Amino acid sequence: MTPTVLERPESLQILLDASSMLLASPDEPAVVSQILELAVSVLQADAYAVWREVEDGRLWRVIARSGLSDQYRTEVPANQVVPRTIWMIEDVFTDERCSSEVPAYQREGVRSMMIVPWSVGLESPVSLAGTIVFYWRTARRFSREDQDYAVALANLSASALNRKELQLQTQREKRRLTFLAEASEILASSLDYEATLQRVAKLAVPRVADWCTVHVVEDGKVSRLVVAHADPEMLKLAEQYAERYPEEIVPDRGLGKVLRTGEPEVYAHITDAMVVAAARDEEHLVMLRELGLSSSILVPLKARGRVLGAIRLLGAGTGRYYTADDVQLAEDLARRAAVAIENAQLHRALLEQQSELRLSHAAAHMGSWSWDLARQKIFWSDEFKALHGLPAQVEASFEGGRALMHPDDADRVMQELEAVYASGSEALSTEHRAIAADGRVLWLQTRGRIQRDAAGKAIRVAGITIDVTESRLAEQALRRTEKLAAAGRLAATVAHEVNNPLEALVNLIYLAQRTEGLPEEAALHLKIADGELSRMAHIVRQTLGFYRESSIAQKTNLDRLVAEVLELYRSRAGTRGLTLVQETPDGQAEAQVNAGEIKQVVANLISNAIDATPHGGTVRASVRRDGACVELAVSDTGTGISEANRKHLFEPFFTTKSDVGTGLGLWVSKGIVEKHGGTIVVDSIGLPGTTMRVRLPVIS
Repeated sequence: MTPTVLERPESLQILLDASSMLLASPDEPAVVSQILELAVSVLQADAYAVWREVEDGRLWRVIARSGLSDQYRTEVPANQVVPRTIWMIEDVFTDERCSSEVPAYQREGVRSMMIVPWSVGLESPVSLAGTIVFYWRTARRFSREDQDYAVALANLSASALNRKELQLQTQREKRRLTFLAEASEILASSLDYEATLQRVAKLAVPRVADWCTVHVVEDGKVSRLVVAHADPEMLKLAEQYAERYPEEIVPDRGLGKVLRTGEPEVYAHITDAMVVAAARDEEHLVMLRELGLSSSILVPLKARGRVLGAIRLLGAGTGRYYTADDVQLAEDLARRAAVAIENAQLHRALLEQQSELRLSHAAAHMGSWSWDLARQKIFWSDEFKALHGLPAQVEASFEGGRALMHPDDADRVMQELEAVYASGSEALSTEHRAIAADGRVLWLQTRGRIQRDAAGKAIRVAGITIDVTESRLAEQALRRTEKLAAAGRLAATVAHEVNNPLEALVNLIYLAQRTEGLPEEAALHLKIADGELSRMAHIVRQTLGFYRESSIAQKTNLDRLVAEVLELYRSRAGTRGLTLVQETPDGQAEAQVNAGEIKQVVANLISNAIDATPHGGTVRASVRRDGACVELAVSDTGTGISEANRKHLFEPFFTTKSDVGTGLGLWVSKGIVEKHGGTIVVDSIGLPGTTMRVRLPVIS
């Protein structure tokens, strides 16, 4: 009779010898092969199989076998009953635990079997599940020795496999860290994230994927930036596929779901049934099968709570099936890529903002600057240098900045700056002339913010300088126009008044020349006088002809007219630290007026208000419709006008300004308003503030 179990000493020696052999095996396939050989040597049976839990516990699969046919089932779902203790089944046809597999055992001729889990008697540091199965084709009664040797073999096998699994995990972790380090280096090498993502995708293929695609969201649109595969022919197929069947962005699955939720989507095992279910038509099914997809990971690109896109890793054609470790690797890669994308996008946005800022500064004729008072370091932007006609390579310096100022203004500006620094204010504003490199004289307005230390000492100031030459020249031109108009009116008034007595003199000389008996000498004198009077009359007529105001009235939007004048005086008001405010209740106040003349009136009133308002005050201009009239008011927060001065306010050449003004402005303005059929009055009772009110009929 042939013994079924080897003699104890021999079996023990085999197991003892095998322990070192198993632990020294170079890889897992070698360990599994040796386990099978040991099973044959330790416990004689008709067939053997080593089963293992795979695909994150979803399947049990035969990883080695002996004595079984090729038709024997090698995979079972994990939801089927899997033993956690030794099963010694003497008759598979009568044991209820085997009822679901009876047809398979009948085909193989199996009658008895022993299933030994690896975990029996072993505290494993690695989550690893498997069994060794012994099959007999004749009925068998199991002994204690059968169980002891089988358990010993299972424990030894588990120890060896666990050791190899730990080694594999260490190797996988090393490869993972190496891969992530290389990917991080690539991502940090450039701010051109499209190019770097392409390089990362090529790094991933074929090390961690057969396919790699990257999708990025920009301006609310999803675009596929990268697709990588080791085979150029497969890349062509992918392009054809994407063109024929573009990816649908839907909220409940795929890319749309990942972008919406920020959570990964994983298909560890893509079956043909899943491919058939996803196909839109027969051609689509053919192309999907050509791609040969086996597994998929789609992870979001997230940075600071924002989803910037997604990375997809695909197994295809190589039997690659992703595990939880692969998902972790994909998420680590996605985090690094997302940071690189965000940095690149922020850098791009910054460059665009800087470009727009430079264009804005150039269009507005302004430049920025900063001055570190503590270290006496000055910075001028390229626009600031261009404003002064300086080359870009010129070094900024305090001496150079002072040299840019007009000699007549430099001392005043420096005194104003020192006063502002000492005042505790956080803002500065000044206006001065500058001499450009080509000799041009510019009017510049400078505004800045002051940074102070804990003691309140000014340590840094930064701001902008604006070229206001055009508005200054326009203001001066308006002033000259006003003076010319006043002079013209004065000349016309004088000419008109002189014309009346002149006509009387001409008539008297005419009568005297026709007096009978007039001496010849007197007649000669009268003739000479008549010629001189004719010449005087001609001069008067020329003067009256020179001053002819346009009497053509047109429909004019007074709100817009006031806004234009305010804009003209805004820089001057800013220099004095004043605020200009326009109040337009309806914005459509219109009247039939001579726009040029009314603009002159408004300009005169606003100029006077600015001159009368101290630093920090406000000048307001308002326009409102009042029945058949439009009321235009200009108010200031000055000291007001005394009752004595109010009596003379509209008299020519009367002025309360000691250093500026001709005293003709309000007189001319009153004449213009009255010519339009309107009135101009002043509200000031000695309290702070003055309001000038002009009422004009809608139709003059």
